[in-house]
Amino acid sequence: MKTSSFFRIHLFILILFFLLPLHHQAQSETDRKPEKIKVALRQSPPFIIVDNEQYSGVSIDLWEQIAPDLQLDYEYVKYTDLGKMLSDIAKGSVDICINPLTVTSDRLNRFSFTQPFYISGMAIAVKAKEGNTILAFLKNLFSIEFLQVIILLFVVIFVFGLIIWLAERRKNIDQFGKGIKGLGHGIYWSAVTMTTVGYGDKAPSTGLGRFISIVWMFTAVIIISSFTASISAALTYNKFKTNITGISDLHNLKVGTVRNSSTASYLLESRIKHKGYETLQTAIDELDNGRLDAVVYDEPLLSYIIHRDELANRIELIPGGTNSFYFAFASKNLKFIQQINPFLLQIMEDNDWRKLLESYNLRKD
Repeated sequence: MKTSSFFRIHLFILILFFLLPLHHQAQSETDRKPEKIKVALRQSPPFIIVDNEQYSGVSIDLWEQIAPDLQLDYEYVKYTDLGKMLSDIAKGSVDICINPLTVTSDRLNRFSFTQPFYISGMAIAVKAKEGNTILAFLKNLFSIEFLQVIILLFVVIFVFGLIIWLAERRKNIDQFGKGIKGLGHGIYWSAVTMTTVGYGDKAPSTGLGRFISIVWMFTAVIIISSFTASISAALTYNKFKTNITGISDLHNLKVGTVRNSSTASYLLESRIKHKGYETLQTAIDELDNGRLDAVVYDEPLLSYIIHRDELANRIELIPGGTNSFYFAFASKNLKFIQQINPFLLQIMEDNDWRKLLESYNLRKD
């Protein structure tokens, strides 16, 4: 009996000996603070703007609204290389990427995406043509557009010259006369009246002729203003016009884009040779310096940099086609994505989201 009691006591002590460390370990794990979420990002204005380690932009504002709702403690992990960032997302080295990543089938095979928060289109940035001003003027002086304006101007002058001649040819023979010579006087009067020179050597004397003169004087003021603008436009036409109108025109040209981007993949599929750059800013600088003929990338990102750097007078944007690109956050963790989606949709349905897009000139509707 005593032996049995002694055995039970030792067994109880032995159980306590093993359980107490487990209890302390569980307690310590409970008290341990959760690890910070690693949030990957890369300079992509206006969505990600990095300025002296200070972060702003559409994606930053969006994430910093979502994180408190999920009670997340996080830290930003900055990347410079897009390929490295995509690789780390696929490996799970970072918990989420808040860059405006384009949703593609290839990327969907590597990691998951949230609900898209912005729809973009592709655009082509090209250097505006200026060239030699004198040569451009002479070229446009003999262009079809300028010739069309001049012909139309002479037609209008001829019509009113004919009308005034028909009204005056019988009762005002001295000034307008008969036949071809008289018609010439009518055209001369029409041209002089339109240009408001008013020599006074030709003047209608009949009531109908004077009425036509009044109508022509007021009409000429409007017409001459319109024709002046048309002539100016015709003479300056093509000064800033580029020969590139779409993606199909980029073959055999020096084309740049961001390395490892979805645009780079698209150009590759379209068999357009291109050079990949680490940043979009570098590609635009190369275009501005004349070392590239075109830069192809997402329209809002191109537009933001061009207007921010006041390059609109030297670089213009051309639509790159009808393809739409969907921007979303990305993560290897599908459950994490599913947690984020409801909060993301809630923010996008709010009017403040539309105001945020407007503040970055991204509002389309």
